[in-house]
Amino acid sequence: MLGIEFHIPEMDFEGQKLAEILQYVILGVFGIAGFIWGYLCESFEQTFYIVSIGALIASMVVLPPWPIYRQNSLPFQSAEGAAKKAVPAAPKGKATKKKN
Repeated sequence: MLGIEFHIPEMDFEGQKLAEILQYVILGVFGIAGFIWGYLCESFEQTFYIVSIGALIASMVVLPPWPIYRQNSLPFQSAEGAAKKAVPAAPKGKATKKKN
């Protein structure tokens, strides 16, 4: 459309693993810190704010496909190469069995 093309880079498998670990660590740290701070202040509102900030930071770190998540990309086969190496399909129809 209008000659504009977007190519959004994708994460590889190792990047997905790293993103998941970072998400758990960030949410866990902010969850524990929020609980402790809220307990000391005796305010659930403070806990909610700190956990919400942690969720926002985790989203900003994990959701975009940053270059650190694309370091181990897999080599994909081109569509032309796949068509040349295609395995012929099995013949259609009834399979014949040997009679003993």
